[in-house]
Amino acid sequence: MTSLLHFISAGGWVMYPLLLLSLVAIGVIIERFLAYRTIADDSPGLLGQVITKCGQRDFEGALALCQARPGPVAACLATVLIHREQPVEDIERNVQEVGEGYFIRLERFLPILDTTTTISPLLGLLGTLFGMIGTFQAIAASKNQGSRDTILSGVGEALYATATGLTVAIICFIAYNYFSSRQRMVTIETEQSATKLINDLRAREVIQYEVREKAGVA
Repeated sequence: MTSLLHFISAGGWVMYPLLLLSLVAIGVIIERFLAYRTIADDSPGLLGQVITKCGQRDFEGALALCQARPGPVAACLATVLIHREQPVEDIERNVQEVGEGYFIRLERFLPILDTTTTISPLLGLLGTLFGMIGTFQAIAASKNQGSRDTILSGVGEALYATATGLTVAIICFIAYNYFSSRQRMVTIETEQSATKLINDLRAREVIQYEVREKAGVA
């Protein structure tokens, strides 16, 4: 505990905003890990099961499978099934609305990690510059070589701020890229799954509105 306090004080005043940023970043990372366990669930294997049920004309069973799973893929597949008797454009619009609700939740708090990645090394560099300016001012005012050696050792302590800033930035950068990558993959998987189910239902003539319009029946 004493060494930690010494490390913080050695870095100067800039260590306090860096400490605050690091605590906020840790909180965001933990919250996102817990949240992504449900809202980023891409329901592997669900699409195949739903298509099989639809092939058996068991739409209620297919819907029950979707409603039993969390995440945007299951929610969007359920939306397709619920609105399967509507025009394709309406189905796609409903799917987009449901999917965007999940995608917004996936994006939540990620800008904090992105901002921390940018600001942390800059704060660290700023703290080091202030520390070195103070050190060289003390050197200029000193007439004793031994005192100068003591003052120069303070340059190393001033680098604590840079080391802290870079550490915080690296951790946030890794976490931000991980969550962003999962967000992109879930978004792609959701869109592709909904499209495949719509195409399958159209092929089975479950969705017939466009066919009827072209035939002049609608």
